[in-house]
Formats: sequence, structure tokens, C-alpha cells
Amino acid sequence: MHSATRTLKFLLLLFISLSVTFQQVHASSRSENLSENQKKFLDAYEAIKANDRPLISKYKSQLKNYPLYPYLVYLDYKYHFKDTPNPVIESFINNTPNSPLPFFLKAKWLHHLAGTYQWDEYLKHYQEGEYRAVSLKCYFIQASIARNRTDQIRKKAQTLWKTHITLPKDCRPVKRFLRKEKLITGSMVWSKLQLAMTKGKIKHAKKIGRDLSKMGRRALHFWIDTYKNPKKVTRAIPAYISPVIRQAIFKQGIQRLAYTEPELALKTLEKRAEQYGLNTQELASLQSQISLRFAYQYHPKASEYLAQIDRASKNEKTLDWELQVTIRESNWVNYLDLYALLPEKQQNETRWRYWKARALSELNQNKKALPIFKALAQKRNFYGFMSADRLKQPYQFNPTPSQKKSFTKMVEKYPQLKVMQELIAINWKLSLKREWYHLLDHIDEDDFEAIANFMSDWNQHNLAIQTISKVKKWDDLSLRFPTPYKQPVLQAANKNTIDPAWVYGVIRRESAFSPNISSAVGAVGLMQLMPKTARYIGRKMGFNKRQYTRLTSPESNIKLGSAYLSYLHKKYNGSRVLATAAYNAGPHRVDQWIPEDTVMAADQWIETIPFSETRAYVKAVLEYTTIFKSMLNKKYDRLENFMHPIGLPKTLSAHDTGDSSQS
Repeated sequence: MHSATRTLKFLLLLFISLSVTFQQVHASSRSENLSENQKKFLDAYEAIKANDRPLISKYKSQLKNYPLYPYLVYLDYKYHFKDTPNPVIESFINNTPNSPLPFFLKAKWLHHLAGTYQWDEYLKHYQEGEYRAVSLKCYFIQASIARNRTDQIRKKAQTLWKTHITLPKDCRPVKRFLRKEKLITGSMVWSKLQLAMTKGKIKHAKKIGRDLSKMGRRALHFWIDTYKNPKKVTRAIPAYISPVIRQAIFKQGIQRLAYTEPELALKTLEKRAEQYGLNTQELASLQSQISLRFAYQYHPKASEYLAQIDRASKNEKTLDWELQVTIRESNWVNYLDLYALLPEKQQNETRWRYWKARALSELNQNKKALPIFKALAQKRNFYGFMSADRLKQPYQFNPTPSQKKSFTKMVEKYPQLKVMQELIAINWKLSLKREWYHLLDHIDEDDFEAIANFMSDWNQHNLAIQTISKVKKWDDLSLRFPTPYKQPVLQAANKNTIDPAWVYGVIRRESAFSPNISSAVGAVGLMQLMPKTARYIGRKMGFNKRQYTRLTSPESNIKLGSAYLSYLHKKYNGSRVLATAAYNAGPHRVDQWIPEDTVMAADQWIETIPFSETRAYVKAVLEYTTIFKSMLNKKYDRLENFMHPIGLPKTLSAHDTGDSSQS
């Protein structure tokens, strides 16, 4: 037993020793690529964190003319507010031009002033509307209360309370003030409750409801029950509930009932709209929402219900879905009738012009369709490529290099560029992004292309793409469609027998080549993999745990994402269209979208994907893949080669209907 313990301790010490050695070697190898000033700056940062005043003073003196010197000052103040006089901080904020640092330092300083109850200083420097942070708004109210400005602040405190479902703990003094002054009214509580219920925040609604009367809590209980079981709106809502709240319960109940039973929702709406005092506009809005539910499901009566909506009440979304239903149903005559009713702006959209030509072609009116296809075939996009396929014409990529400018001259105009270069060198990505945002807010429109080229030269491809898109310069393909990580992409594509251009197309759409990006739902890295999907694919393909858990590593992410694409490609019998859709929306959804009793043309299926995000995603990835193919190989594959008809017998593998959702 003791021997085993000693062995375990030895192995643990060996592991720690190896880990430290690896980190030291890694840091050493990286520091070899840094300049002396860059090394000094990073050492100075460590001194600031340790509050080593003599060393901080030494480095500040040595780095006085270094582009990142303002960062040393900023970090020193940020870490040591209590040791820094307020006038010194104020001077930095007011006298540091061409930098995002004053904005971020001031926010931190305001928190410090509030935390140390320096209310006079807080009121002096806080500006309403400058920051979005709710806590800073609460501190402003607290500071005003502390300085007996309660008459001026009551309404602000009430508005803040009722317009936020939850408030951070920093706002507790404001809540105490409102309760002490008895400023929380019943109407405020119901206003806040309506906000919570509209967003489906049931737990928060219950907490808010504690401020209601006994009868009010009873009404809230009924509302929550109706939220969970929307069929309750088919019966009369109890009279003890106020008319305003009854109407809110009814409207939300109808909306939620329409998710599962749109016909019942429409019938109930027609029966009880007058009873709950809905005006003409509210009635038309709910009718439109229910009709869209029929459309989302491609219900057999979708066209009928959409057609019943008053023309004046139809918005762009309703018109779009009405057109999509006719495309899904191959109702070409109806499509042309609806197209003729569109506003001119919508008629000129590439999407609807393509489908006008498709409709004319299907109705054997080729002479009318041909000029439209010819015009569209000049465009470098999904519909342009599809139109060129119809005409058997070559694709038009029409690349135009963007404007480049002398870096030396641009630095004279925008000194921040040197700062950004240094931040890239030391790998401070968040600071780089902040500098980039700040720079774009202050440059001339004529300089955007040059800035985008600098970003590209520095391998900051995501920033280059975003920069050039801000001025809608779409024709520099080398900027918009770079090919970094070429070796891992080619290797992963080859191993998984898929086209590397397709891998690039997915990366470009998912992350625009930002390896550390994370989405709101938890997708990570270049190919935006969900950790659950990465784990499933990693285990299925025999990857080690380190590979399928390090999703911000470009190499690991590309290996896993490519393996997942290959898995989906096989699942859907080689359909790139379905595999791409499944990568975005998850195979379980795509399986439901495949027609069971018919076969659809691929462009019709893509155009009528129920999820607007997935619909746009598939078009973009197919378009991007075509462009990347032309750049990688100096030739391209035609989209028609991948636009196989879609229907269950053709596209879903009979032996593999397993599911690993990426969404």
C-alpha cells in the first residue's frame, strides 16, 4: 500500500515537472519571436500585477516611446485605483487620444468610485447613456440618493426597476430605496410581469409576483398555467382578472397555441377577439402570425390562409413566406401573380428574380425567362451560379483588387496601427479587437480597404473580412476568401474524402477564420462545433480526448469539423446540400424536412427550408465553396453537379439514420 502511494506521488511529481517544463519551453520558444520591447512590456505587466513599484517605474521609463506605453499606464491604474489619485486617472481619460483605453478605464474607475462610496466624484464623471451597464445606472441613482437628490431620481429608479426583468446585486440599494419610499406600484409590477411573461421567464415572473395582492397572484397563477397549457384560451378567461391582463393572456395564449394547433388558434381568435377588446390592427397581426405558422409547417392550407390576410396588413416577412409556399408547391402561376404584387424593391431582389425566371421556364415561357437568367448569370452568388448552370455558361467571378496604401503614410494618419501590430505580436486578442473597433469608428471611408489589407497581411483574416464588408466592397476575393490553415484543411479533407473547398466554405460561413470565437449557444472555433458533437464525432472516429476537447485549436477543430462533414455526407448518400443543412440545423431537423412522398428539385428544397438561418447558410456555403474551389484549383465545380433531387428514397441513407445534432 505504501509502495503504491509512493509510486503515485512519484508519477504526480513527474507529471507536474513535465508540464512545467513544457510550459517553459513553449513560453521560451514563443518569446524568441518577440522583440526586446515586447518582452519588457510583458515583464512590466507581471510587475504591475505584483505591484512592484520600483520595477514598474523602471519599465515605464524604458518603454516611454513604445507604442504600448499607454497600456502600461492603463493597466497600472486599473489594478491600483486605491493608490492612484483621482486627478491622475481623470487626466489619463481626458488626454489619451486615438485609443479605446480611456473608455474602458473610466468604466472600471466608476465601479471603483461606487465601491468606495466616492459619490461626489461619481456624479461628476458619470454621463447618462455613455455605458450600457445596468450596474452603473444603479450606482448613479444610489449616488443621487446619497446626495439627497431623491426628487430628481424617483422616476429614473422606477423606470429602471420596471424595465428590467432582473437587476444585478449592485442594484439592491435602489430596490431598497423604492420599497422604503413605497414607490413600487401595482401597475409597475404588472408592467414588469408582462415583460417577463412575454420572454417566457416564468421563474422570474413568480418572484416578481410576490409584490402582488392575493388576487393579483391568483391572476398570475392563471397566466402561468395558460402559458404552459395554451389550450386554456379556448375557454373564457376568469372575470376576476383585469381586462388589460386578460387581453395579454389571450394574445400570448393564441400565439403559443399556434405553434402546435394553428387551426384551433385561428378559430379561437375569430371567436373571442371581440370579447377581449382586440382592435383591428391587433387582430390582423395575430391572424398574420397564425398564417405564418401554417407556412412554417408547409401545411396543405398554408396558401389559403396566407391569401386571406388583408393586403395592407402583409409585411415583408408574410409576403416572403407566401412566395416560398408557392415555390414549395410548384404553383408557378400563383408565384407570378404574387410577384407582380410585390413592391418594386422586392421585385428587384436577386432571389425573387431568379424564381420569376424559374416560374416562367416551368411554364414554357423561355423567351421571357432567358433575359432574366442572362442578367443574373453575371453575378457572383448562389443565384448567379444557378442561372449560369441553366444557360450552360461559365461562372463570372469578376475579382477586383482592393485599394492598398503605404503603411508608413497610414501610420502617420492612424498611429493606432502600430499599437495593433504590437498587440498581434504579444497575442493580446481582446485588446486588438477593441483597438480595431475604435479605429473603424474614426477612419475615413476611403481608408477601409487599406486597413482591410493590413489586417490580411497580419493574418487577422476575420478582421479583414469584417472591415471590407463595412464598406460593401465585395470584389477583392483574396481578402474575402483567404486560405489560411491550408495544410490542416487539405490533410483533413483528404483523410475524410471530402472537398477542401467545402471545408473552407463552412469555415468562412461559421467563423470567418476566427479560431477563438464562441457562439451564444456554445459552438466553438473555426468550424463552430458544439462540444457534444465534437465528443460524439471524436469518439466515433477514434480521436484522443485532447483532440476533441481542444476546440479552439485550429488543427483539432478542422479535423473534427471535417470528420463531421464527412459523416453527414455519407448519412445523406453524398448529398452536399443536405449535409450542409444538417451541419447547421442538425440531422434530426433535416430528416424531418426531407419530403417523404415526393422528390423535389434541390433549388426548391433549399429555398423552402423552414429555418431562415439554415436557408441562408446553405446558399452561402455552396456559393463560398464554389469560390474557394476556383481559388485553390484555378477551376471550379458547377453547382448543378451537387443539386441532386431531394426526397427520402434518394437522399437519406437507409442503413444510417443515427443522429448527432450540431444545433
